[in-house]
Amino acid sequence: MDNALPHLLSDADLTAAARKMRAKLRPRGILLASIRDYDQLVWDRPAVQGPAFYSDSGRRRIVFQVWDWADERRYTFHLYITSETSSGWSTFHDASAYRAVLREEITAILASSGFANIRWVLPKESGFYQPVVIATAIC
Repeated sequence: MDNALPHLLSDADLTAAARKMRAKLRPRGILLASIRDYDQLVWDRPAVQGPAFYSDSGRRRIVFQVWDWADERRYTFHLYITSETSSGWSTFHDASAYRAVLREEITAILASSGFANIRWVLPKESGFYQPVVIATAIC
C-alpha cells in the first residue's frame, strides 16, 4: 500500500514484482495495492505537496514534498520533515525516483501476471486517500 509500485521504474520491474506477489498468494487470494492518482497527476504535474502540520507530544512537525519532474512520467520525490526539538528545529530530507504509472498500465500487468477480477476503488468510494487496486489470484 501507499504508492510502493511506482518505485519500480520499468514495466519489466513491475511485471516481475506482480509475478512474485502472485506466487505468494494462494489460488483466489486477494491482492490489495494503492498508488497516487497518477491518471490525474500526469496532467497536473504538481511541484509541491503539503505542507501538513502535526503535533507530537507538544512539539510541532511540518511535512512537505517537492516533486522535480524529469519528463512527463518520471520525477524525483523529495520528502522534507522539519521537527521542533528541545534545542530548536531539525530538518530531515530524503529523495527517491518515481514513475507515474497509470491505472490501466497496472491493470494490464496484473492481468498478464496471473490475476483476474481486477478493479480499482477510488477514494470517494473507499475513504482511503489513494486509488486502491483489488485483484484475485487465478487458480
